[in-house]
Order: sequence, then structure tokens, then C-alpha cells
Amino acid sequence: MAGKPKIVVIGAGSASFGLSVLGRLLLEPGLEGSTLCLVDTLPGGLQKIEALASRMNREWNSGFRIVCSTDRCEVLADADFVILSIAIDREKCWRRDEQIARHYGIEHYAENGGPGAFAHTARNLAVVMEIVRDIERLAPDAWLLNFTNPVPRICYAVSRYSRLKTIGICHQISFGYLMLGVILGKSLGFNIPEGFRFRWEDPDRERLSRLISSQAEARIDIHAAGLNHFTWMLGIRDRQTGEDLYPLLWRELEKADPGFEPLTCEVARIFNLFPVPGDCHMCEYLPYTHNQSRGVWKHYDIQGYDLDLASRKRDRLWEEIDGMARGKVSIDPLRDEPSERAEKVIAALVQDSHSYEQALNLPNCGYIQNLPEGAIVEVPATVGVHGPLGHAVGSLPEPVAELCRRQALLAQLSVEAAVEGDEGKALQALALDPMVDDPRVARQLLMDYLEEFREYLPQFRKNGIKS
Repeated sequence: MAGKPKIVVIGAGSASFGLSVLGRLLLEPGLEGSTLCLVDTLPGGLQKIEALASRMNREWNSGFRIVCSTDRCEVLADADFVILSIAIDREKCWRRDEQIARHYGIEHYAENGGPGAFAHTARNLAVVMEIVRDIERLAPDAWLLNFTNPVPRICYAVSRYSRLKTIGICHQISFGYLMLGVILGKSLGFNIPEGFRFRWEDPDRERLSRLISSQAEARIDIHAAGLNHFTWMLGIRDRQTGEDLYPLLWRELEKADPGFEPLTCEVARIFNLFPVPGDCHMCEYLPYTHNQSRGVWKHYDIQGYDLDLASRKRDRLWEEIDGMARGKVSIDPLRDEPSERAEKVIAALVQDSHSYEQALNLPNCGYIQNLPEGAIVEVPATVGVHGPLGHAVGSLPEPVAELCRRQALLAQLSVEAAVEGDEGKALQALALDPMVDDPRVARQLLMDYLEEFREYLPQFRKNGIKS
């Protein structure tokens, strides 16, 4: 690319974006002087984010040129990078995804896996594929950095149905560090609060999680691979000594608090490999917790995403953003916001720095030998001017690979159904889902989701929703 890059952010008018991705972009030295285009269909939130971005740009001497629009086509031309982070009526729709499945005896957290993830995928792809077509037309050489969930399904759709180069980014590996920090903390001399458990309702959760994760990341290196929200620790080493920490992990696991991420610890013991994402995300893919009659969800005390809490938190974030945008509140705390890594990936692509990323979502090109070619896998990667090069990790243990293969096929079928408006493939995806144990339920789930979200799913209306 000639000169400074042009970065377009679609979905910029969100509270979480304003306090994380945006600040890190403006603080990245390698991107100083870039053009940053902020796009969102909701003008109210976008105006606040633009005001906040302008203040950060000014006070931090970032030298960016900032442009704002509710029409992506006004700013996409010749973009070098497009960051995609959208959600379609998130809490409202997720709640219905889960309620519909619960009606048929299925308890699950419907973001990336389970029957509700089909509806989540279809809703988002109805919008995302229109965005993809505009990028192909106006900025065909741009890199698309996707944060929109379900990350692997969105990335698969882009790689399968477009010519765009895409990278999926997710921060979930940080939860792996959180768990290792708690379990290994005493042995490695960390400052860990006694009896810490991850609880969404804990008002101190974010601060304590950062405290624990930062200590663990400074001392421990995780080598992980698999699928997004379903990766596995292939290696755990001490950064100071190079020591293999897996033997210590197994010993400490026997003494660990039995109430700390109990499903994760049980699965680790069964498969002799420790999962990265923690109970609330790992259970999206596993068939063990969904059966209401067995009470497994309650037994393992799964901490599903608290939708009401998320809504209240977003309201508070907007108050903070409004105060900062108006100059009434300091923006210094934004310097310490955890990075979502978009700025690091973009800087590496611009500067050819060959930087190491612990977890990127990429089409499988032999990176994991016993997962399908072309499936979106999450692996370590090195990023330079020619793009990300995933690190080959060999094969996953076969039992773990089998769990992942089923989910890779479900992702493929769900995406093809959602893009093509193909009810047959949608039904196959639901019937193959390990949480669905009755073909009649698969068929009824499909009808209920298509009817409930009729207004969000024009691709199925074109083909006529069957009754």
C-alpha cells in the first residue's frame, strides 16, 4: 500500500468498541497518521464515538484523520483494512434463541454453538454478506478483520463466498491464562485472591480477572489450537525457565477448588488436554450440559452470559463515553484498556514486522492436520506484509479432533444454509448438532427460528419458508 493506511470500522457506534479497539488503534505508533473511518447505522452512538475519537486523537497526538458516516459506501473506496464488529439486536435475539431451544429441553448458551447458533449465524450473515459485496466492489484488496460472532462461521462465509482476505480475531485465550493463573498461582508466586471464581455478577470481576491474567501471561506461555471458543492447550511452558508446566498443572488440578470452572477441569481429566475457553464458552460445543432433565447445567454451575447485566453495563458505558466525549471525564484510563489486537495485526501487515499472534482464525491450510482443509481454525500465526502465516501444530489428539470435526461440519452447513437460504442444509445442521437428539426437534427448531426471526432472514423468504 502507498502511504499511510486507510482503516474502515463497520460497527463503530458501539460502547465496547469505543472503549477498547478504538483507543488501541489511536495509540499504536505504527499507525500514526492513518485515516480512520467510523461507520454505523445508528447515528446517535456514532456521533458520541466520533467525538471521543477526536478527543483521543487530539490529546494523544495520534495524527489520524477521522471520518464518520452512516453509509459505508461513502468511505469504503480504496480502504486497506476493514474491521467488522456488528451485532443484530443482540440481547433481544439471543434471549429468544435460548428460549426457543429451552422449550424443547435444550439448555445452552447460543453464541457460537448449539441450535441457537444457527439463528445467530443466519441473522448476522444476512447483513454481513451485503457488507462483503460492498467491500469486494469498492475495496477488493482490503484485509477484512472480523470480530463479529460467530467468528469462525462469519470467516468461513467470507472465505467460501467472496474473494476477500479475512482474519478472525478473538480474545478468548486470555481466559486460558486466567484459569492457569488461578490453578498455578500459588506454586508460581502470583497474587491471587482467595477463593476467586468467575461470576458475571461480581462487580469486581473485570479488575480481578485482569490482575490474574496479566500475572499469568507474564510468566506462562500457552500454545493452543482448535476452533474459536474451543481451543486446547497443546503446550504450557514457563517463560522464565522453559519448563513444561503441564505436570505441575495436573498435580495442582487435584488440589484445586472443585467449584472453579468444574466442567473444564472434568473435560481436561477425561481427554488429558486442558481446554482454553472456560465453562461458559466450551459448553457451546459439547453435548454434556444441554439436557435439562439431567440437570447437568446446574451441576456444573455454568456461568452463562448474563444478558440483563450486559444491557445494564452497556448503558453505564455510554454514560462514561458521553462524559469523555464532552471533556468532562479523563480519557487516561483508556490507555490501559486490554487490547483486542486489531491494531497489532494491522501494524504487522503494514510494517512487515513478522509479529507473533497467539490466536488468529484462519482457513485451515494444513495447520491442524486432522481437521478439514478450509475449515476456520484458531492457531498461532506470524503476521507480515503478505498476510498471516498460521503455525502448523500437527494433529490434535483424535478424541479432541473428533469433537472439533463435528463442529467444523456444523459451521459449514450453517453458513451454506444462511448464505444460500437453503432450508435443507439448515435442517441437516440442526439434526447433526450433538445437543439435538430427536429429528422431530431438529425440524421444529428450524421452523420456530425461521418464523421467529422472519424479519431478519430475507435470504430464506426469497426461497419461501416452508411450513
